[in-house]
Amino acid sequence: MYYGKFHEIFPGGIKPEGNTKTLLEIQNRGLAGNYTAMGYPFDTPMWDGGVGKIIQMSPICHDDTTIPHLAEAWWPYEQSAYLLDGLLRLGILLDDEEKTALFRRNLLYTLEHPDEKGILGRCFNESPSEWPMVVFFRACFFYYKLTKDKMILDSLHRHFLALDEEQLSGEFRHVNALEGILLTYGETKDSSLLEKAVSIYEKHNKKFTLRTDNEFELHWNKLSSGKNFALHGVTFSEEVKIPVLLYLYTGKNEYLAGAEKGLEKVLQRHEQIPGLPSSNEDFAGKDPLQGYESCTITDFTWALGYFLQATGRAHYADRIEKIIYNALPGAVNKDFSALLYYSSPNQLICTEYSNHTFYFRGQDDSRQFRAAHSTQCCAGNIQRALPSFVLRLWMLDENDAPVAAMYGASKYSGIYQDKKYTITEETAYPEEGNILFRFTLEENIPELEMPFTFRIPAWCENASLLINAEEEKNAVLKSGSFVTITRKWKNGDTVQVLLAMIPVQKCERYWTYFEMGPLIFSLPVACRDIQMEEGRFTPHDITPEGNWNYAVRKNTSIESGRDEEGVFLKIKGYPVSDFDRLEDGRYTPEIPLFFRRKGGEEMLTLRRYGSSPLRLTAFPLAAERKLLPVYQVKTSCPYPYDFRKELSLQKFLPEDLSEKENLAGAHELQAGHDSYYDLMHHFGPMKDVLCYVYFRVWAEEEGTATFAVSASDGAECFVNGKKYFEIEPPSDGEFMAPFLFKAGVRKGFNLLTMKVCEGF
Repeated sequence: MYYGKFHEIFPGGIKPEGNTKTLLEIQNRGLAGNYTAMGYPFDTPMWDGGVGKIIQMSPICHDDTTIPHLAEAWWPYEQSAYLLDGLLRLGILLDDEEKTALFRRNLLYTLEHPDEKGILGRCFNESPSEWPMVVFFRACFFYYKLTKDKMILDSLHRHFLALDEEQLSGEFRHVNALEGILLTYGETKDSSLLEKAVSIYEKHNKKFTLRTDNEFELHWNKLSSGKNFALHGVTFSEEVKIPVLLYLYTGKNEYLAGAEKGLEKVLQRHEQIPGLPSSNEDFAGKDPLQGYESCTITDFTWALGYFLQATGRAHYADRIEKIIYNALPGAVNKDFSALLYYSSPNQLICTEYSNHTFYFRGQDDSRQFRAAHSTQCCAGNIQRALPSFVLRLWMLDENDAPVAAMYGASKYSGIYQDKKYTITEETAYPEEGNILFRFTLEENIPELEMPFTFRIPAWCENASLLINAEEEKNAVLKSGSFVTITRKWKNGDTVQVLLAMIPVQKCERYWTYFEMGPLIFSLPVACRDIQMEEGRFTPHDITPEGNWNYAVRKNTSIESGRDEEGVFLKIKGYPVSDFDRLEDGRYTPEIPLFFRRKGGEEMLTLRRYGSSPLRLTAFPLAAERKLLPVYQVKTSCPYPYDFRKELSLQKFLPEDLSEKENLAGAHELQAGHDSYYDLMHHFGPMKDVLCYVYFRVWAEEEGTATFAVSASDGAECFVNGKKYFEIEPPSDGEFMAPFLFKAGVRKGFNLLTMKVCEGF
């Protein structure tokens, strides 16, 4: 039985139209149609006979003196499977038989070479990893749904029956095979597959709950606990959907509730402006300087699609649109001939050595526009993002009636109660909110009584509906909901949904940014684009030649408009100090908390996120701030810490002493050049410890102060003995913008006490 509110349509039932088709064609003329330009492993036979010699990958490019670390033989098959999946979906949408034939060759070779147990994907090497087959399965299953070829389903069925439960529950990302097991169960109705899936997930949870070295595993207790956790961003995107799939086929609400709880927790802590969690490679907070791996764009929206199917909740569709219409174009260049491995809301230089994230900072090419990166997962995986989104624009409800789940110019042909119909969606969305659905019935069908469902996004407070050009005043068009209308449709009937797009300013900590409808807007930064070699698919170094050092006031006025370049917003900002140059001459700088005004207000024109390779999306928020100086920093001795227990419950002697006694017994602590206090350097290598750090702060008068704090791994914050804030561990404080909290201060000296732990 299937328990979802929505389910996916027949893969051949949708065709792109208008600007949706244009975007797919650009991708096709770019890397998708010239995939061998991305190099190894895409220039090999891939799954149609293997990738040949396994090339050792080096995360640091162009350094012959560096000995690359060994790579297991699974990774070229993971990367090529991403590509093949994307090319197949793109080929179906654009009626490109060459791409369909390419996948079919790869599929047939794989199906014709199972091992003695019927397990697929082990014909090329001795690697025991099931992860590449997990990736390849999605394309196999899509092709089965398209063709209904029983040989494909039978082969997948044998494959999943033969897989070992212990291996799937305990190895690197193997638990993701549950996606294939459950979808195959949905087709075969073989209850042993469902039982196997439940058993594997339970075993996976038991194994990894007892392990601390589980950065790449999202077991159930971790996800559903409601507590903070650190994780690799792509792994989170892949594994957060597993309990949702279990809900879809078991109906157990705890699976869905736990997944939604874990998802919300991650977004509260790590959501980037374009709607997806930071991931370079692990979560890195909300700081617009940090970014997200291009793989996460694809994998996170794919996972959200299952949340949407399970719940029928509009906010999941809103988020998918936001990511695809902003993060995706922000990660590739305009002709889709190059991509970034990492991209960010604030991105002021893109060169071979401008990677400002702390993962191989300045050492690799992950923030350079290029066709081939040192790790090729994103180059293959980015090909899946747009085709997968387009194929989910339309879904079906529980009665197989059509649902316009997300918006984009397209045409959907379906069957309802044995009667064929087509709905054409005419729109320039996401740049405007006018969406027209035109119904076409088969010639011998005079009318068709059928429900039709569409969405009112949460950002739209004022929507209207017209049926056959007449306003439908009785419809309840609630923001953030799906709306269903049932009537007898006739050939040529139209439904017009008008979504008012109002520009809004949003503020987060000490920065501000602008949205309108599903779109985010950025200040394009004039730049110099240097192609490093001859040829269309060679790397580009892009350096800034324009200004970006503008601060913006809260509640600034916003004008919207459209010209030959598309929609735009106009706002006022003024130039400021301490934000007008690259960090070390090669990195995007941090948003300053303190700065000085350098001139009068100017009118700034903002364009769609991704319209320029260099952009400023998050502006410093203009406010008058007065610095309270820190006169002295001291630390207690270390105490034992158990990361399995709440930090607040682990109390030691300093919490029973007075301020004077604590300061008298503490040791002086010096900040590093980056203004961080390195306790590991002060005490030497330690693990599973905590200590109390004291900051003596001077205030000229009594009032309320804002404290900016960070810690790795976690901390409790007290001001003058009263607890105000907690940084829930684990938290890579050095890699994240500081947390802000307000506290009352007295005139004279005040004591900020941070109880800091280290245990991960």
